Amino acid sequence: MAAGALFDLVGGILDQHGFKYAVPEGAYYVMADFRHLGRGDDDMAFAHWLIDEVGVATVPGSSFYASSPALGRGLVRFAFPKKDETLDAVEERFKKLPAR
Repeated sequence: MAAGALFDLVGGILDQHGFKYAVPEGAYYVMADFRHLGRGDDDMAFAHWLIDEVGVATVPGSSFYASSPALGRGLVRFAFPKKDETLDAVEERFKKLPAR
């Protein structure tokens, strides 16, 4: 499946839960702002919480800003080169998050 079609699935999931993001231009990942969920802006803590409590893995945004990690606070990267079944599982697991 093309990046655009996969992003449509992931973008819909993120939209349902109020994440803010820029639509990627051909990439298979998206940086998303999670601060609206009321869990602060510690991207490392949020990434661990998301794994432990929701069952979805992300990469903390600060990982992409080696010279200035503060630029990545409040952001996590979702990668979506996944099978439809995997994205369906993500959608189901995200039901643990508040809907927008």
